[in-house]
Amino acid sequence: MKKFVIVSDIHGNLKDKTACNAAIAFTKKFKPEIRVIAGDLWDFSAIRTGASEDERAVSMQDDFEAGKDFANDFFGRTSENVLMLGNHDIRAYDLRDSRDAVKGDLGERMVADINALAAKHKAKLIDYDARDGVYQIGELNVVHGFHAGMSACAAHARVYGNVVFGHIHSIESFQTPGIKQKEARSIGCLCDLNPSYVNRKTGKLRWSHGWAYGWLHEDGTYAIFQTRGVNGKFYAPTNIAEY
Repeated sequence: MKKFVIVSDIHGNLKDKTACNAAIAFTKKFKPEIRVIAGDLWDFSAIRTGASEDERAVSMQDDFEAGKDFANDFFGRTSENVLMLGNHDIRAYDLRDSRDAVKGDLGERMVADINALAAKHKAKLIDYDARDGVYQIGELNVVHGFHAGMSACAAHARVYGNVVFGHIHSIESFQTPGIKQKEARSIGCLCDLNPSYVNRKTGKLRWSHGWAYGWLHEDGTYAIFQTRGVNGKFYAPTNIAEY
């Protein structure tokens, strides 16, 4: 069996240090052969379309370095490393395509830095795309996430079958009815649960720190488990028995 760990939504300079440190400590002890960052390693709020004056004042360098530091600690030297782009990360690529030369040049530099980080860890770089932005761990699909709201898990299950995703920052699941059931899991986040940009959004009250991990069997089936943060503590069984 191969072990895997999937984390998502670090959001660069908005990362939660306690949650990130716990995920890194777990990964180092678990020693998975497959390690996936499932999108939004960075926040890139300063280049968001319609960014506020305060958002444009956020240091892009600090944001990038914070995400890079996490990736450097998370990825293993000999593991299968995967860096998926999320809806925040893709802003760098969108900026690269700007007709404004200054913005375009900045985007080009940002994309080059992302590519260099992936190359450093020999990580497969996955686009944020509804068709191409899927990474397969046997029969399990991994995406960053393309649906939001209360029905996000159900929507992902209908489109991607057995799937895990981040994006909505909450921990929840949905199983489709039928003889061959399919399950979608939202695996939580590693970012600040109370950022200022959602001060008046009640949706943040569903957010939780966490990540997914498990074992991939030779036939493509898998056993998957969810770690959830409770008052800054994380608990995860790391042994599995077959009966």
